Amino acid sequence: MNKINFMQRLSQTLTQMGTGLTQTAMTGIALNSMNNCCHHQSIFGFGCGGGFGYGIGMNAYGFGIPAQMMADPMGFTWLPNPMNMYSQNNAYGNMIAAQYGYSLGLQARAQAEAQRAAYPQQQQLQKTNAEYAGDIDDKQETNSGKLFDEATNRMCNNETEKDFNIINNYTDPENKEKCAEEYKTAVSNLAKSYAANIDNAGNNDKKVTAEEFINHEIAKLDSNATEQHKAQAKQMAFNAFNKIDQNGDGLADWKELAATITTFDTNTSDNKTTKDGTINSKDFSKWSTLLSQQGTNAFDTTVRNSYKQLFEQ
Repeated sequence: MNKINFMQRLSQTLTQMGTGLTQTAMTGIALNSMNNCCHHQSIFGFGCGGGFGYGIGMNAYGFGIPAQMMADPMGFTWLPNPMNMYSQNNAYGNMIAAQYGYSLGLQARAQAEAQRAAYPQQQQLQKTNAEYAGDIDDKQETNSGKLFDEATNRMCNNETEKDFNIINNYTDPENKEKCAEEYKTAVSNLAKSYAANIDNAGNNDKKVTAEEFINHEIAKLDSNATEQHKAQAKQMAFNAFNKIDQNGDGLADWKELAATITTFDTNTSDNKTTKDGTINSKDFSKWSTLLSQQGTNAFDTTVRNSYKQLFEQ
């Protein structure tokens, strides 16, 4: 085989290899997108852990080229005695083709992400005209708010299946009106304590702002969280705050937080919406996921109904 024919065959083979490796890289991306999971580190499931990688070669997740691929990576046998005098040329060609396929794979992923970002998001519901519930009391206790925070964090992390009780006992379980009033008092006190807990970690101005709420959630990420995960968690926390802030005044007051906690207590099994004073991990997982999503969903309508039931009767 003369030198010219050799280079022609090499060029043709590299083109075929680049196409094949690009397809393999794209397969790796697709499989990764389906299997990448988030490890929640906050009461609203914002913390996303883990990473991603692209596969080059015959194994979608194995970054590396085995010896047999170095000798004949795409099943071509046109090189005489490839493991000897032409092995270096073949290895070099394999490297070029792999880099080419990998580069195209990254470009395709970037284009797909750009298209998703440009896709118009569904608008939030129109803000309500509810008045601000007032600042946090100077002597407001924070212990129950901390316990709620810790319990729901464990639910997100699947560390325990233990439920969280908003109210333990009703004085007269048969009296629905009295039970409703006792529930309102219990969830309101919990919301005030939780609001104070967030504010104490912020500027302690007796208000819960978007910045304080987001920082409270970001602080729950693992210490080894990447900048990408931090950015994702920040966006999800911002989405959640917009849903909690029903009147759009830029604050999450205790009434809005009480309505949020009550929504976590909403049982949707068998198409029923009941509240029993206990937040379980199953219902919490569903509602917290919806809370962190951008655009209007079932959480938006449910939290507003919760607000009306509590404070507009």
